[in-house]
Amino acid sequence: MNIIKELLQYNEMESKVFVPNELFEDLKKSNIKRVHIPVAYSYYYIINYLYRYTKYYETKVDNKQIKEILGYHRDQQSIDYIIKKNGELDKIGYTQTVKDFPILWEFNEFEGLQFSMLSDMDEFTQHDIKQHFSRKYSIKYPIKAFVREYDEEGNIDEEGTFYSISNTHCIPFEVFIFCMENEKLGCTAFYLYSFISKMNDKFADGYDISIKKLASETGIAKTTLEQYIDQLNQYKMIKTIHNQPYFCLALDPKERKSNTYIIKEFDQFTYTPRPYEKLKVIKSNEYYKMMGKESENSFSGKADISLEDLPF
Repeated sequence: MNIIKELLQYNEMESKVFVPNELFEDLKKSNIKRVHIPVAYSYYYIINYLYRYTKYYETKVDNKQIKEILGYHRDQQSIDYIIKKNGELDKIGYTQTVKDFPILWEFNEFEGLQFSMLSDMDEFTQHDIKQHFSRKYSIKYPIKAFVREYDEEGNIDEEGTFYSISNTHCIPFEVFIFCMENEKLGCTAFYLYSFISKMNDKFADGYDISIKKLASETGIAKTTLEQYIDQLNQYKMIKTIHNQPYFCLALDPKERKSNTYIIKEFDQFTYTPRPYEKLKVIKSNEYYKMMGKESENSFSGKADISLEDLPF
């Protein structure tokens, strides 16, 4: 545990990372494979953190190490099409592959957040720094952290997330570490938690949505989504409220109610999976008996079904 903290020399003052809300839709509309959308989101998240807190100079972290953080072998090429130079994240305008990187950052009330770049250093200092890096070393510049929109004349219409947190969601870096250091969670759990967090910003009492619609909204396949909803509940990362006492195939679709999802704060997470209340599933003949009706042939003797088969 704490491998990522040690590698990135993390401290609690570096917890806040703001992500543009439109990233979810932009990833879905991109050419990134559905199975890799959570990876692309997680990658964009971490390169925001690395740049914002000037971690490249301290850690010399590169794409191979980032892949390992995200749960991949450093030499695995399956996600390279997303993160390489001119890859999918570059193509959709979220990242740019560059040689220059920030050495120091400062914040003051007049100028706001400012970075001292490698290129700002004098020739002697640049030479001293560069000798510790490979000649091929490059980083990802998080474009949306600096500018989110330009107007028709090419002027900045909306500042990036380093300067304006309007229409963003903030996921503490501790949540990222928690997911990446648990093989049962990883990028998909982190992405799903982040999406629910964004929606909880909009719906303070919880996000009501069916599984089918949630799969559509996130781009995660339904069976995969159900698996990770289960994991998020087990590790107390979210709370799921069932808005009906049971599920049965005989229940009129008009009477079926969506679940409510509420994220929990990091200090409420558990490092070991815990039981939680699941939606009770009853047989159709039991349902008809409860309703005082005779069992209909089309449903009689219907076996219990798993949560994976629930239509909502």
